[in-house]
Amino acid sequence: MGGFRTCARAFLLVVGVAISLPSVLGTPDDPFMSYDFLYNEGIEKYLAEDWEGCIKYIEMALEDWHWWQESIVSCRRKCSEESAREKLLSENLTEEDRFFEKSIRNTLCLVKCKKDVFGSRMDRVAEGHVDEDFEIRKPYDYLQLCYYRAGKLKEATDAAATVLAKQPEHEVMKNNLKYYLTEGDIKPETVVNRELKDYGKNYVLGNSAYNNNEYGKAVNLMEKSLMAYHKAEDDCRHLCEKPFDQGWFPDFISSIANHYTYTLRCKRRCAWELSNLYGEPIDNFYASYYNYLQYSYYHDGLYAKAAEAVASALVLDPKDESQLGNKEYFLKEGEVTEDMFVPRQEVLKYNQRLDYEKKMMEFIETSFLFLSDDEYLEDVDDVIQSASPASSKKNTSKELKAQRLTEKARDLRKEAKGNQSKNLSQMGIRVVMRERELGGKQRVVADGFAKHLECMVLTELIKLASEENNGYKGGNPHTESERFFGVTLGRIGMMVHAKLIGTELLELILDVTDHCRDYIQEYFKLEKSLYFSFTHLVCRTAKPDKSANRSASDLSHEVHADNCILQESGRCLKIPPAYTFRDYSAILYLNEDFEGGEFIFTKDRTGASYEGMVQPKCGRMVAFSAGPENLHGVLPVLEGSRCAIGMWFTHNEKHKEIERSLAELLLKKLE
Repeated sequence: MGGFRTCARAFLLVVGVAISLPSVLGTPDDPFMSYDFLYNEGIEKYLAEDWEGCIKYIEMALEDWHWWQESIVSCRRKCSEESAREKLLSENLTEEDRFFEKSIRNTLCLVKCKKDVFGSRMDRVAEGHVDEDFEIRKPYDYLQLCYYRAGKLKEATDAAATVLAKQPEHEVMKNNLKYYLTEGDIKPETVVNRELKDYGKNYVLGNSAYNNNEYGKAVNLMEKSLMAYHKAEDDCRHLCEKPFDQGWFPDFISSIANHYTYTLRCKRRCAWELSNLYGEPIDNFYASYYNYLQYSYYHDGLYAKAAEAVASALVLDPKDESQLGNKEYFLKEGEVTEDMFVPRQEVLKYNQRLDYEKKMMEFIETSFLFLSDDEYLEDVDDVIQSASPASSKKNTSKELKAQRLTEKARDLRKEAKGNQSKNLSQMGIRVVMRERELGGKQRVVADGFAKHLECMVLTELIKLASEENNGYKGGNPHTESERFFGVTLGRIGMMVHAKLIGTELLELILDVTDHCRDYIQEYFKLEKSLYFSFTHLVCRTAKPDKSANRSASDLSHEVHADNCILQESGRCLKIPPAYTFRDYSAILYLNEDFEGGEFIFTKDRTGASYEGMVQPKCGRMVAFSAGPENLHGVLPVLEGSRCAIGMWFTHNEKHKEIERSLAELLLKKLE
């Protein structure tokens, strides 16, 4: 009969254990003794080669981090349940009013709960990079070396294994683990993944019992693991209900929908995250419980339970040939009847939620791309306006301009298709300024990313399609001495869909910016993939009446870093609203027929002294890492318009640019 395939794993199959640590129960009452403070203290000790101090503070940070996470989950679960039970102010409410009253009650409960649990820490926000470090288990990276330096090889081994369970391709950690095992004469089966949760521990033990033909024990452990899994997934989903930086200024309902979508994406990743016990996700992890259970129950003579497990597995995958074969076998043997194949209610609810969330994400990802032309035209009345003869004349002019740009782009695309086999070096891209000329690390300037005609077409496209202060409210966010026009890939894609411009213009943008991304990946020798997080086509235009008396401090774009908030003290905080996930940035210039507007790298936020200066010109790109090591700004544009494409990149795939994905999807559908 069909049985579950044995999960043969390496030493990371071992079960996590609790570590006895110094108590830090007092830290919730002290806002300065939080996990981010303790973690940074531990790093300071690490840099000072104080290994025992490093161990002490990072272990305390980990304990506080777990307490913080558990407390957040507890409050969110408690308040969600309480608000659902509470009697509303009126029985005669619309569905919308019921939702918002429950949301308000839930919020009130959360505020009270956080105040009770966190005390003076309730409003403390950790620096963005700290939370990211804990999510990828960076603290254990420090710990493995500190433990090794302190002569504690078993603890170093466990810390290294814990990192590898999350980052299985971490080559340095692989080598360290091998070294620790050999040097300490440590048996692989004793190695501990310290972040393995209860469901994982019981799953591993159940797997072992199953492989040893101890089916009664396997059933007991797998049922315990299954119960713990549901709790762990619920915890994970509650942790997804966190703050979200919209990055723009949507309307009330739009803001709610955006935050919901962000949260839903996170919640849908929980099952995948929880399936990673050993350093790689286990295929069909949730369904595997019922595969283990059906076989184990059958061998223990509990045939009705075995049939229930088979039916549960078939709910999750109705075409599972192994389970269909098991069902046929059970019926043939005569131990069960057809009416015994009733799935568990928890599985039905689980699968219904999966189906709904999948449909919802498909709806979101397709509906917002393929708006009807009428809906789109209402939103972009700056491009196509209805009504008066005067506006009709204006529209005709824009339509003709869009048509000419499309024709030029079409000619450029034909030429580009003939050069598809060329690599970056064959395209004529060359470095013109390196780190030495630019005065800092992780910086480069290169020419050749766009030809003169391509620059002209893209510049004219910005002027045709852009909106003033695009992405901002309340005027130019940088200086009142210039006008700021911008356009996103989403807006360009919608214009293509509405047949206002041709697909060739969108293809041109994607191709040119893809070359920039590929070059950055290659030039800086980045081992991790680089994803676009945002693409923005912009023009900054000098106001003639403002240029004459403009002060030197009135920059076109003030000095800043791209992934942290620069303070007057010089410190750069990696906290929202900064885009903390950004890793690299680049600007591709499209013209040079203007005065001023030079890009500068600076020593501090004043911009008084430059480490390096870049003069814009068509096809020139400046690229750099996005952190405080590369403070930068733009000198005043004194005459004319400075046009460019701003690009920001991330190593974190979950922060990929959605508008770019939708634009690519649109092009495929229009092929």
